[in-house]
Amino acid sequence: MGAMIPRLTISHLALLSAIAETRSLTAAAARLGITQSAASHRLKEAERRIGFRLLRRAEKVVTLTPEGEKIRAMSEQFLDELARLEQELEASYNGKQILVRLGQATYSRYHWLPAFLAHLEVAEPQLTVDLSGSSTSKPLSSLSQGTVDVVTMYGRPSPLPKFRWFNLGADPLVAVMAPDHRLAELPFVDSSHLVEERYYAYPISSEPGFEWQTVIGVPDTMYRNITHMPTPEAVIDLVRAGFGVGVFSRWAVEPEIADGTLIAKPLGENGFSLDWWAVMRASDPENGAGGRLARALASWNDRLDNGMGTLAF
Repeated sequence: MGAMIPRLTISHLALLSAIAETRSLTAAAARLGITQSAASHRLKEAERRIGFRLLRRAEKVVTLTPEGEKIRAMSEQFLDELARLEQELEASYNGKQILVRLGQATYSRYHWLPAFLAHLEVAEPQLTVDLSGSSTSKPLSSLSQGTVDVVTMYGRPSPLPKFRWFNLGADPLVAVMAPDHRLAELPFVDSSHLVEERYYAYPISSEPGFEWQTVIGVPDTMYRNITHMPTPEAVIDLVRAGFGVGVFSRWAVEPEIADGTLIAKPLGENGFSLDWWAVMRASDPENGAGGRLARALASWNDRLDNGMGTLAF
């Protein structure tokens, strides 16, 4: 069975987007470089094709109907993706640089980026990476909305078919503290050690299914002194200054571990690791810019000799 053909054309969708932005049919026409008469005719044709009203007028302001707004929201995402695909194909055909947007869930730490970019320059010299901060708190939503092309994140792959996951390996989850902290001499730390400690919790992710409890389970002993902090970076500063204990993926605090300002201890006697992934939209071609960047991240981490025990980044 062939794909359904939409009743509205790209010109109709562009008009809805311009109307939503300008709240004026005249201004929308000017934005598109057409006359007001042509814009009015295009709107009437769209409403005739779709079978219901797309615009409503209130005094001198025009707005989209709820139905028109739904079409606009979906169409803008489609048009953005189409424009990016056109630019990517044009750049590929002409041998130009291709811009791909990379996001990282949970941590706004990029000490790993220079080394990766050096690897990328050899592995994929046509790709240029732009960082996107929107995916830190909502990585999968950012992918769905098209504000980022690839995100790195921890956890287990989502069963949703609209994402493609590339495994980057496992990284230890560690408790971190100042070197003179009373727990720094222990071989490992578990929830029983943290009962009386000031423990800093930060939002791992607001995506459903990627909370701490989902990843490592509910602790056997509940912590009594939990302070919620807005960012992991704030927790690092406080813990480094001796005010309590935090839990991190080891790569995120590797600079502080390396310079001795933080001590890292395994979580539990046997330790615990998180799987990290590079995730892209399944609707994007795997040999496109997003897929090439995701594979480059995986190949970069795969160079390590310890079987991915600690991520390159």
